[in-house]
Amino acid sequence: MNGNEVVTKCCICGRVKTDRGWQYTFHVNEPNSVYSHGFCSSCYDVEIMKAKMRLAVPAMAVMR
Repeated sequence: MNGNEVVTKCCICGRVKTDRGWQYTFHVNEPNSVYSHGFCSSCYDVEIMKAKMRLAVPAMAVMR
């Protein structure tokens, strides 16, 4: 990729993936940086739980 550094950033909390895990860091937008977005492990777990709850709520309403 033309020597560009790929920086993975959580799309929810903004933490950056480093070799020491997901951390809040001040990362300057350098011209050689390319950003990729995803979910850190904490935000992923919360979003999965929210999705499961959205599926469960309509099912519980039908049971009444």
